[in-house]
Amino acid sequence: MRMRRATSMRTAARAAALLAGLALGSVPGLRAVSAADLDQAVPAAVVDEGKPAAPLETAVLSGGCFWGMQAVFEHVNGVRRVWAGYAGGAASTAQYEEVSTGTTGHAESVQILFDPRKVSFG
Repeated sequence: MRMRRATSMRTAARAAALLAGLALGSVPGLRAVSAADLDQAVPAAVVDEGKPAAPLETAVLSGGCFWGMQAVFEHVNGVRRVWAGYAGGAASTAQYEEVSTGTTGHAESVQILFDPRKVSFG
């Protein structure tokens, strides 16, 4: 995703990689993110600036701590709003204490409302 400043993009990428690394470190067969991974350059974003006016789009992403992800994506140019919550489990078990047991099927997630003319998955 494109950010206002390259330094912010690198910081956001490092934070996202760290969050993903913490989550993946506890999954058998997946490796955690290393310090060397965090020092790699972030590729340039692909933005569809020439697109005509389009409705806002929604993305749901899961991983790590939803408040950490929310803090990163709220500062991305083109993101209108970010909500933190749970995805994947039953509504009746979407409470922090229950989700923390790891038995509910929930993942900490963010729902992102964004303008596809200003930011893309590239």
